[in-house]
Amino acid sequence: MITIATEQKVIVKVESPTSEFLVEIKGSDKVEELIKIVKKAWGSDYMLLRHNSVEMKVDESLSKYDVKDGSIIRVNVFAEAP
Repeated sequence: MITIATEQKVIVKVESPTSEFLVEIKGSDKVEELIKIVKKAWGSDYMLLRHNSVEMKVDESLSKYDVKDGSIIRVNVFAEAP
């Protein structure tokens, strides 16, 4: 019998200086996936995400930044490209 492990999703808080919301996502997902969710919520194409004061790169997985259940992702949204 083969069992397939399914990765648990984690709930993280996404916050900017003026707003916040919770997101359910997998640690193996790329930062790009989280950016897509934030774009839908806040409508901006220009943003910078940080976890524990470390700038997150689009092509890296969330787990590389040690994102886990209860983590807080800080977002700076810009009106134009920084």
